[in-house]
Amino acid sequence: MGLYKYIAAFPNEGTREILIEADTPKDAADKLRGRGAIPVRFCGEDSAEGGGSFKRSRRADTYEFTRQLAPLLDSAIPLERALAIIAEGAVDPEQKNFVNSMRQGLHEGKKFSELVRSHGRAFPPYYANLIESGEETGCLPIVVNELQKFMAESKELKDFIISSSIYPVVILSVTLIVTVLLFTVFVPRFTKIFLDMGRELTGAMSFLVTASNFLAWAWWLIPLLVIGAYFGLRELIGKEQMRYKLSNLLVSLPLAGRIAVDLEMCKYIRTMAILISNHVEIIKTVRICNKIIVNPVIAEKFSDIDRKLKGGDKLSAALRENPYLPASLVPMLRVGEESGTVGEMLEKISGNLENDTRTKIKRLLNLFEPAVIIFLAVIVLIVVVSIFTAMMEINSISHGGKI
Repeated sequence: MGLYKYIAAFPNEGTREILIEADTPKDAADKLRGRGAIPVRFCGEDSAEGGGSFKRSRRADTYEFTRQLAPLLDSAIPLERALAIIAEGAVDPEQKNFVNSMRQGLHEGKKFSELVRSHGRAFPPYYANLIESGEETGCLPIVVNELQKFMAESKELKDFIISSSIYPVVILSVTLIVTVLLFTVFVPRFTKIFLDMGRELTGAMSFLVTASNFLAWAWWLIPLLVIGAYFGLRELIGKEQMRYKLSNLLVSLPLAGRIAVDLEMCKYIRTMAILISNHVEIIKTVRICNKIIVNPVIAEKFSDIDRKLKGGDKLSAALRENPYLPASLVPMLRVGEESGTVGEMLEKISGNLENDTRTKIKRLLNLFEPAVIIFLAVIVLIVVVSIFTAMMEINSISHGGKI
């Protein structure tokens, strides 16, 4: 479905702009007439390309939307009224249209979870499932509040990664620039001086000249070869198989792989904690949590959890042999099952895992910085030694002997 904008005349209300969700502009006009309104002018289509999500909602701030919605629902304000309050206070036109489209869907009798799904990638993948669980259990205000906390923590972790990456990225950029300048400016100029003197190039200098000529002529070829190899392999072995192999490669990396796994597990455990705390049935909880795992290699290890639960296993037993979960989860979860505090225990586990993940990210970035500096030092050393050797040879020849 798309979202269509009309100027419509309403009995006893005059004309006003309205957004209608429908398959075609004609369907939108029919819906307006069904409400007793008269379409005056069609103002345009705001539907997304290819089917079904609100085009501009991808730029909408869903975290800010959730942050505003949580306290309103906590205050026992009906959902439609809460959305009206948020829309009224929205300064950004895109955000206002986004919230109004949600209100319009509620007026058409749709569930909140259906509206979240219809907005596609505007919301995180776990959002709709959690909203649906809140609707089914009658705990929507609690779920939205938990979602707000979850999204705040995820945003904080993302901001931490970005801020921690700025310095290493600057160092890497400077390293690449210096390397390119060495091979495309400095080496060719020195080589020209050397050849003008009628001297033969040493082996090391010949290598540098070859590398310099290649970079100067075909620097654009390297990214093209990488991109071509990627798409060629994807066509050869299939998109899903390519994604699986890249995911498997990521997971197998020494430190970065563990961080990638922990980031997935943070989402998985936190989502499970929210659902169990809101009394969602355990098998449904597991199925919802499985959907939020993006990495197919990791998701594969969680595919049979619901089968084990159906067979009579407790959650701790079903997760016991999973290699991607933190080692402390199973014993702590077992204690939670015995004391009836599974949700609270999972909350503590996810908090500890998030803190550990931050530490690992910081450690990886701290290792990255000296590695880049060492790489630059090695490149500079090779160039300097090669040039120094050539200069020593020139000097020895000019004095009629070898040193």
